Amino acid sequence: MSAISSRPKIILGEWVVVGGVDCVISNIYEKDSQFGSCEVVFNADKPTTHDVTWDGQKWVFPNRSDFGGYADKTDPYVAILKRGKI
Repeated sequence: MSAISSRPKIILGEWVVVGGVDCVISNIYEKDSQFGSCEVVFNADKPTTHDVTWDGQKWVFPNRSDFGGYADKTDPYVAILKRGKI
């Protein structure tokens, strides 16, 4: 079974927990790849983006030296992140 068929259904703007960090899904990849299943934004003080992948049981940050980049302050998913979980 492929990772994409086993990962939970996700939608843009949804909150997920990745490695104990609350994140907002900001991009969903059509196919899982070496980069992951989707991109999230996290850290409301310095909104940061990073790819995440489903390991079969939970969302995880892929092990690689690049830990993402800063999100555009006007991104609608940053607004959701800054607003917090409702």
